Amino acid sequence: MTHSTVPSTGRLIGLWLVIGLGIAWGFAGAVVARGGLGRAGMADRAHMIDNGDLLDEYFRRLLDDRDLDAFRDRVAARYSEESLGRLLAGSRSVNTRRAAAAALGSVGGYRRSNPILGRALGDEDPVVRRLAESSLWSIWFHAGSAENNQALQRAMQVAERGDLRHAEEMVSRLISTAPDFAEAYNQRAIIYFQQGRFAASAHDCQRVISLNPYHFGALGGLFQCQMYLHQPGEALETLRRASRLQPHNIAFRDAIRALEAQVALDGPK
Repeated sequence: MTHSTVPSTGRLIGLWLVIGLGIAWGFAGAVVARGGLGRAGMADRAHMIDNGDLLDEYFRRLLDDRDLDAFRDRVAARYSEESLGRLLAGSRSVNTRRAAAAALGSVGGYRRSNPILGRALGDEDPVVRRLAESSLWSIWFHAGSAENNQALQRAMQVAERGDLRHAEEMVSRLISTAPDFAEAYNQRAIIYFQQGRFAASAHDCQRVISLNPYHFGALGGLFQCQMYLHQPGEALETLRRASRLQPHNIAFRDAIRALEAQVALDGPK
C-alpha cells in the first residue's frame, strides 16, 4: 500500500513492517478446514481426556502426510474441544501442546477456544505460539454464522481485487446484521487503512479489541493507525498491550524502547 504523506514517526512504522513484530493484521493464508466433532470413539473420551499420547501420534502423522482433513477427523473422533483445551493449557509435553494448538484450529469454536489459544500466545515454545496464531485466525473467520462467514469471505475477495468501496459496503452491511462479529470490523479496518482513513480504521480496531481482547492483528493495526495519526503516546500503550499478549516477542521490547525514547524526546503535548 502507498501513502502520500508519512509523519515524522514514520520510521517507526517502517521498523514495525520490516522486522515483523509478530502481529499480522490480516490473515493471508488459507483458513484451516473445519468440521464438527465426530461420533466415533465417544466411549474412549473419558480415557483420552488427560492423555495426549494418541494426539501426539496424530500430529506426527500430519507432519508426515500433510493431510489436514485426516488429522481433523482423527482428532474429532477421539477428543472433545474441552479436552484439547486442557491439554494445550496444562500439558507438560511440548509435543502435546503443539498438537492441541493445531487441532483447535480445526475443531475449536470461538467461545471456548479463543481464550485458551489467546493465552497460548505466551507459551514458552515458539512452535506452540505460531500454531496458536494460525488457529486463532481460523476460529476468528468462523466465529459468525455460516452465512455471515461466507459474506465476509466474499467481501475480502472483492477487496483483494481492488474494489475497496464495494468491499467496504459489503462489510458494513454484514456488521449491521452481525454487530458482534469481530473479524468483520477487523476487515473493514484494513479497508479503511488502505483508503488512508486512519481515524476510521483505528475506531474499528478498537471495536475489534473490545469484542476480542486476544486479537493481536487488530492491536497491530491500531498501532499503525495511531502512528499515522501522530499519536505516539497512544501507540506506545497499544504496543505495551500487544507485548503483554505476546510476551516472548523480543522485537516488541526493542520497538517499545524506541518509541519510549521518541515520546520522551517529543515531550508533553
